[in-house]
Amino acid sequence: MSPEGRGNVRLSGAVMAHPRRREAAARLAGGVLDVVTDPDPGGRPSAFRTSLLAWSSIPGDSTHHFLLHDDMVLSGTFFERAERAARAMPHAALALFAFWNSRNGAAARQGALAGARWVAGAGEYTPVAALLLPREVAEGYVRWAPGRGDTWPDDVLMGRYLRQAGVPVFVAVPSLAEHEDLASLVDNDFQGVRRAPCFFTDDPLAGRGEDAVLDDLPAIPFFKRGVAQCAVRVPGSGRWRDLRCEDYLAGLGFDAGALLARAGAGPYGALWLTAYTMGVVHRGRELGDARVVDEALATMGPGGLCHELSGRELGRLSGELHEVARAGLEAGLHEVRARTGRAPSIVAPESAALGSAALGSAALAVAVSGAGTFVREHLTHAFADRGLRLAALDSGAPVVHVCALGWSPDADPEEELRLARAAFAGGRGGVLLSSVHVYPQRKWVDEQTPASPAATPLSQALLRVEASAPGAVVLRLGEPYGPGMPQRGPVADLVLRSSLNRPAPVSGRPVQLVHVQDVAGAVLAALERGVAGRVYNVADRKRPRMSELAEAVSRAVRPMDAETSDEPPGPLVNVERAGAELGWRAGVSLDYGLHTFAQWLAYESDRP
Repeated sequence: MSPEGRGNVRLSGAVMAHPRRREAAARLAGGVLDVVTDPDPGGRPSAFRTSLLAWSSIPGDSTHHFLLHDDMVLSGTFFERAERAARAMPHAALALFAFWNSRNGAAARQGALAGARWVAGAGEYTPVAALLLPREVAEGYVRWAPGRGDTWPDDVLMGRYLRQAGVPVFVAVPSLAEHEDLASLVDNDFQGVRRAPCFFTDDPLAGRGEDAVLDDLPAIPFFKRGVAQCAVRVPGSGRWRDLRCEDYLAGLGFDAGALLARAGAGPYGALWLTAYTMGVVHRGRELGDARVVDEALATMGPGGLCHELSGRELGRLSGELHEVARAGLEAGLHEVRARTGRAPSIVAPESAALGSAALGSAALAVAVSGAGTFVREHLTHAFADRGLRLAALDSGAPVVHVCALGWSPDADPEEELRLARAAFAGGRGGVLLSSVHVYPQRKWVDEQTPASPAATPLSQALLRVEASAPGAVVLRLGEPYGPGMPQRGPVADLVLRSSLNRPAPVSGRPVQLVHVQDVAGAVLAALERGVAGRVYNVADRKRPRMSELAEAVSRAVRPMDAETSDEPPGPLVNVERAGAELGWRAGVSLDYGLHTFAQWLAYESDRP
């Protein structure tokens, strides 16, 4: 079928390519699509300038236009399905392909479970390797995008533009195109093998209308970088938050500890848990086409490990990974059936369903106070995720108070003291989050080390805040980081430079971090087991130097060049008391923590 379409929908398309791959692009175009080549092939590697040229060159009689990267393979029904989808959703952006390790790819898997043709896009970049836009949307992007080519990659820019313009994005199920394993011309080979979450050369769902859309997903479980993760929709905001699957399930009333024990350690356990969560999110709907579901499961494991395993290794393990994903999904479906009586089965169900969570909404209520910082906001969400009830400050519930001194440069010492006194008035108990900056600049400190009030003005202010809450457990935080953190400081600077492919100055100064998800775990441990008036340091036991942190960012985000600079050392903090008395250990890996911040910075922040 011609890609031109008929009636009031008329499609056109182009293949964008580097001149070195013009022949491959011409073969993909097949004489019916235009070929647009990089206008500056000797410049900094970037797909942006080529895509902007292609979106600027839409034929005058087209209502919709699609772009293809030159390393794509099309399904046999590509043109027919693209045209029908444009008719069914004429004002939407249609991603005809998504990567197998992305949130959009995971959304497509949930669509496969539900038998949908299309699924609403997730809160991340918009896949641009095979993208169809209405003409007016493409023209709006061409007006909006110039001057932004040296900021974010083109898929992040497209996602930002579509959100700002209020254009809905839908992702194809199955994908209408597949990505070939050719060398990247824009420095993306560090991402490993990149494939679709579900692709067929034929159409297993032939006959099903393109208006079969799944657009009400409250959460999207995804397996990425060996971690079981879940993107959760923030009601009424259009935003998404990234959780670990065990935290999401705990908030639904599942026994997360029992689930983790059942899943087992390592990437196979994380894959099982992700697939289990997929079954829970499916919520007892009827299952879609068995062939499509099976292919979606087959790509989960390889997609989640492609950052560290070669194509050959992924191929060798693909069978085992497929079985793990199948078993996890079936266990999740079986659990929903056991609780509601409404879940189908795709293979023989495993034994016994898991029990309810030990911690429910009636188990604990907390009142969260303090200035409006990202740590306070994250704690509020994290407690709700875990099923805790959020109470007012005057309710009598234990207080969790966040003092921003020491890590938020906007914090005012006198205002922080006033807030702390109000939170713990009358000797009220709870948890006070302070900062390791009470310590003087020395090589090694622990909770027993006296902090001289004469050390620094900041130390004096923090000690006054801590003294205002004698009935509280004090948690002194290392440098908190994660989604929502201020877009300044050494961690934010490294992640931003890596995201934007810019060099970074680094030093030999050690840094002791704590991810905001681990802060939430430490607070809960302190409420349960902490001793009032006692100080506990909360930070990762690892103390990477800034040069090592730069290497970790290069692995977690994208490779970058480092430039050495001089910087004075900071304190090294002992966290043994928190482990011995609270049973707390940092559980968030540095790779996961940095990656979650990079994702938030690209997808949710207002950083230009």
